Amino acid sequence: MAGYYLAGLIDLQALVPFIVLVTIIGSIWDVWATKHGKKDRVWLWQFNRKQTMGIRFLGLPVEEYLFYVASSVYVIFMWEGLKIMVGGGDEQVYLVIGLLSAWTLFAILLPYIVGRKRDKFIS
Repeated sequence: MAGYYLAGLIDLQALVPFIVLVTIIGSIWDVWATKHGKKDRVWLWQFNRKQTMGIRFLGLPVEEYLFYVASSVYVIFMWEGLKIMVGGGDEQVYLVIGLLSAWTLFAILLPYIVGRKRDKFIS
């Protein structure tokens, strides 16, 4: 819904380089951090192979790269929506931003809710 409504406001020629840049910078950090984590007993930066699809590129699971793409698009859509809201734009943007915010909160809380139920069955 947000993509449909805000797509006309997003410049793809600016969005694609942003996504590529964020993915490159984030991936460099992740590759370094995961390799460093194997040498340091305190450093806890790793990816559990049992919780990923198993497809890796440069030692990182493909999900990590997809995270950078999805989060970059999400940030730009939220930014553009907030710019419209601050500028006194269309009322539908308030609904879109509200739904995106609710979805974000749901996505953050879901693993904790599901994890608690799973922990009850284990104990």
